[in-house]
Amino acid sequence: MTGKIVCIDLGGTKALCGLANQGAVANVKRYPVPSSASKNEMTDYIIDLIDKTVTDECVGIAIGIPGVVDSDTGYIFEVTNIPNWRNINLTGILGARFKVPVMVHNDVNCFAYGEYKYGAHFDNGLPCQTILGVCLGTGLGAGVVISGRLYEGRHGLAGEFGSAPYLNNTLEDYCSGQFFRNLGTDGAKEYELALAGDQRALRLFEQLGSHLGVAIAHMQLAYDPDVIVLGGSVSNAYHLFEAAMHARFAQFEQCEHLKICISSLPHAALVGACELFYQRYRIELTNLQSA
Repeated sequence: MTGKIVCIDLGGTKALCGLANQGAVANVKRYPVPSSASKNEMTDYIIDLIDKTVTDECVGIAIGIPGVVDSDTGYIFEVTNIPNWRNINLTGILGARFKVPVMVHNDVNCFAYGEYKYGAHFDNGLPCQTILGVCLGTGLGAGVVISGRLYEGRHGLAGEFGSAPYLNNTLEDYCSGQFFRNLGTDGAKEYELALAGDQRALRLFEQLGSHLGVAIAHMQLAYDPDVIVLGGSVSNAYHLFEAAMHARFAQFEQCEHLKICISSLPHAALVGACELFYQRYRIELTNLQSA
């Protein structure tokens, strides 16, 4: 397939937008997300990102969003931390605007599939076929690749561990940036304090790791993957919570041989979105380009 895909990795606070093609991504730029925008303003924001990125070489658009989406139709039901942007046929809107095929998917599914296709994950010398891509950022979510195929579940909810009940709330409230916000602080601020040796901040990351160990154990027991790959902004502090996380899930005997690593693949969600777009439209675009 020739031509480039405009790819967007939309988060709760930031968006990455660039041009991707078969594992390569270029012209990636970061933009703040107007999370309190109205429904129409948020849609206009996405259109503006595409306008800033699209070129004559582009043959499609692929977007990963942090929420519940019907990947077959591109209909968005709800988006984490962008409360007004819901119940919208984004594929239809963007397809009519830009006259190219459009794919809208869950952002963590894009991340997981990008890791499967281009991440260096091996088991006994062979490429891993069953991978969980777990994003620790504004929220908590996982993408599931089983035997080389993305698994979404009947309603596209596979991997949505963040919504699972835990203690007095949900796993997401204890295993993501939400953990710090619920305490009236900010994860980035606490990270800097922890690096400077602040004992309170260090204890907070240990607590985060202990909670995350429970979440990881549930993921392992649910899918028994070859490897769990962590990404998202909170994973940058892995060295601060790794020991506490391992100590917690080590209490579960079934997790004894669990492999966990941090993503080292640049823009995994963007290349994953591109690959999922190829899966959806490969035959259609091949016929279009040969006509």
